[in-house]
Amino acid sequence: MILAGFRRLQDMPPIVRRPGWAVFLALPLLVYCQQDARGQTVTKQERDKLVIGATADITEVSSGIVFPARVDTGAKSCSLHVEKIEIDDESPDPLENVGKPIRFQVKNHNGDSAWIKTEIVGRVRIRSAATNKFDRRYKVALNLQWKDFQKVVSVTLNDRTDMAYPLLIGRNFLRGDFLVDVEKDRND
Repeated sequence: MILAGFRRLQDMPPIVRRPGWAVFLALPLLVYCQQDARGQTVTKQERDKLVIGATADITEVSSGIVFPARVDTGAKSCSLHVEKIEIDDESPDPLENVGKPIRFQVKNHNGDSAWIKTEIVGRVRIRSAATNKFDRRYKVALNLQWKDFQKVVSVTLNDRTDMAYPLLIGRNFLRGDFLVDVEKDRND
């Protein structure tokens, strides 16, 4: 690409005519790409991403409650277990509730509980992994934190009583910031 405009060796700059010029021109590529411990090529963007395991401890920032979470790259968005939901001036038509204030109670595996107040940002139709049927769920924007990293993402509110993890972390939290190492878990 750099040499595309040159037709003859005499037209090339003196630095290119010297032996070893290819190494000089390839240096930026070597800095950009390196090999990991298994000999696989890793780009600079991949090196800068955080590595999260198949499970993780995630904090919902406004309540400070920590949830054990399952990381699911097949899930489009995050999903949180809720105990109770209260919507201000609730309409019988769920679509009319979008944009209204909502208050919902969450509880983690240790029994820590809190009420979170926010606004409904949407309503979605999702196929439940537990029942293989479609459910309609409200979506809210929540600030989630893993270690020192925080991100505001859309989270569906769901009854996850029968699930092993009260929080599911989907691609909307992972995208652009994480690589998933399935050999790691929340205790690593």
